[in-house]
Amino acid sequence: MPMIEIGLVLGSLLTGSAAAWAWTALSVETLLLTGLWLLAIGLGFGVPTGLLYHRALYRALAGAGRLPPRWWLRPIALHPLLPEASVFRVLAWCRLGALGCGVAFLGCAVFGLGAIRAVVATAG
Repeated sequence: MPMIEIGLVLGSLLTGSAAAWAWTALSVETLLLTGLWLLAIGLGFGVPTGLLYHRALYRALAGAGRLPPRWWLRPIALHPLLPEASVFRVLAWCRLGALGCGVAFLGCAVFGLGAIRAVVATAG
């Protein structure tokens, strides 16, 4: 089994275990507030870094004369066009923006878990 599949299986098991633990160990209020805070932190960090990534990508590609029309629709596909001198700077912003997005997604999942638990608690 290749490494990516092993990572996906382990990540899924870890995610399921963490969700089961959170369901039983944390209160509804804690899940909801934690989810909201993670969402706020993720968006507060991810949106500015994502904007800085797009700005850096634009500058690098435009400076090299490689900026295609509607470049913002699929920016990751343009990474091979980056000049060697700009790769680290542009991809650093890309990864930071992706980290913020991941934290925001985690916040949505935690909030959703709390919301489901609240519905189950009121229905039962």
